[in-house]
Amino acid sequence: MTPKEIATHYEAKVFDTPEAAQTAGFVLMDTMAPRNVWNKASAANSIVLKLVDRREAGEVEEIGLVIEPFRVTGCFKSQPQINTD
Repeated sequence: MTPKEIATHYEAKVFDTPEAAQTAGFVLMDTMAPRNVWNKASAANSIVLKLVDRREAGEVEEIGLVIEPFRVTGCFKSQPQINTD
């Protein structure tokens, strides 16, 4: 699978640049810079699985991947804060 297919499989948003993710309200996290296409898919899979765990635990609302030519970065959107006052 390609990094975009991995993102689609896990319902993660895809961004072309870190700035685009940040503009959409996402917080950047792990970045990996693999040397070839196969390692890029493996890096994307590793990053997205960590994000899926956080989403399932209720820590984050949305997950995403920033897929650039020579690196992959995970990102997430935090859960909205509920005001109990």
